[in-house]
Amino acid sequence: MKSNPSRLTVVILLLAVSPSLSAVAQSDADTEKQPLSSETEMAIMRVMNLENRIQTRQTVPVKKTGNELADHFSGTWICFTTMRLNGQLGRGIMEIRLEQDGDELVGEGAQLKHPFDPPATIRPIGTRSAAVSDFIGQFKKAPKGRHNMVVIERQKVDGPTWATFTAVMAGDGRTARGTLVNAGGNYGLMFMVRREFLSDFHHLLTEEGRRAEAKRRWIGIEKLELALDTEIMDAARIRWWRADRNKDGKLQYTEFPHPDWKRANRNNDDAVDWAEEVSDRVLKKLVLEGDFLEKHGSDSQTQWPSIYAWGVARPGFEQIFYFIDWDRDGKITSAEYTAFEEQLSAYDNADPHIAQMEAAFSNEKLTKAREMWAALDKNRDNIWQYDEFPHPDWKRANRDGDDGLSWKEELADQMLRRQSKTYPKKYGSTTPKEWPTQEAWNKDRPDFQQLFTFIDWDHDGVITVAEYEVFDVQIKSYTDGSWPKTNEQGESGMEVFKRLARLSHRKPARHKKRGSRGRCLGILRKNGTAISRP
Repeated sequence: MKSNPSRLTVVILLLAVSPSLSAVAQSDADTEKQPLSSETEMAIMRVMNLENRIQTRQTVPVKKTGNELADHFSGTWICFTTMRLNGQLGRGIMEIRLEQDGDELVGEGAQLKHPFDPPATIRPIGTRSAAVSDFIGQFKKAPKGRHNMVVIERQKVDGPTWATFTAVMAGDGRTARGTLVNAGGNYGLMFMVRREFLSDFHHLLTEEGRRAEAKRRWIGIEKLELALDTEIMDAARIRWWRADRNKDGKLQYTEFPHPDWKRANRNNDDAVDWAEEVSDRVLKKLVLEGDFLEKHGSDSQTQWPSIYAWGVARPGFEQIFYFIDWDRDGKITSAEYTAFEEQLSAYDNADPHIAQMEAAFSNEKLTKAREMWAALDKNRDNIWQYDEFPHPDWKRANRDGDDGLSWKEELADQMLRRQSKTYPKKYGSTTPKEWPTQEAWNKDRPDFQQLFTFIDWDHDGVITVAEYEVFDVQIKSYTDGSWPKTNEQGESGMEVFKRLARLSHRKPARHKKRGSRGRCLGILRKNGTAISRP
């Protein structure tokens, strides 16, 4: 990147005369915005500098929506930075005035506060330090729907490059965020705000506003993440990003139609955010390890005034405090603890019979089946109604003949379909038809030991004549040529699957043909990658 010295001089003079050139592309509504007083600007800068926005979790920038501001970087920017130096964290503030001509950027700027100076040294906008720098750069126009970027060099006046910056602009054009590194090898992050939109952060001047902002951005979520190891967190972030198709930082059910979605959706709204996702993983891990429930599952205390009080009462489980204190006010209320107990219960009360049936399948196939199940369960009640999946085999799989197909029935249907190729040929008309124990079944049916769980429908350890007859009819039906191969609309199983896939605007994964039914063996995927929680 090379600068044009004569043009740079002209631009600097223009900026010095008119510090609000960013009004060039503003809408009427923006130009009518009343400027803040210098005192209010200072107050907002002080609190944003102390709040250290960059080091906390940021929401994904809003997508570009045709806002004219998002098409240029011209204007006065207040840039809040963090800088690492010998292990210390400094917080600086810069004022940068930029003018864009096509894809070229020129301008100048200086510090309103040096990174390691105390907050009392913050200068008002327009009274920067004497060490003014030249800025040159390039505007990186993004393809439709993505964010525009800039790459900028900060140069000493008539000298070499001092630092480099990269930034991506939010879709509303009001803010940008990025990274910086200087010639000394120090690096940091930055959050840029157009001067005229500092008022967007006016709410940070009140305690109520700061709490609302902290709750929105989940300051301290890193404390939640510490409960999981790095490898798991890295894998979780990758899956999360792939699943979040609209990149809003949340998972709608249409993006992740999984049985765990409903359990993770702690506040029962229309989306699972990252805090809920991390909580879901940690609490599931807590239940699987079992120590907490064993030690405190029956305790009567339900509220604690501080994390200190919690740590005294629950030594060894201090980090769980952050998963219970859901409103982040530093204490656990009775309502919060009750919600925590209910979520733990959702993991702890799994049907042991279903768990045994699931154990008969590989993890890969079980994951695919669960995802297909959830994708077609439109009303999220964990039951398939016929109108959700009008498949020709639905009635055959509906073992108890009610109005819904349960997950237990679906598991049995998958297993019996597979075993129908060999079991009827070997034992289709033999006796006995009842077995008092699993051991007795294993002795008579050594090649089909895993079927015991799928025949013993009431899970009492005994196969009765009635249970066996139901099983016998169902398993033989898969090889019965007279059984309907299409539903009332004349659709085969695969045709139903493809139609529903089109309606959901998702493509089925490529898989080998497995007969006309195809249910639960194919799976709707995102970019060819199955999405599941470890």
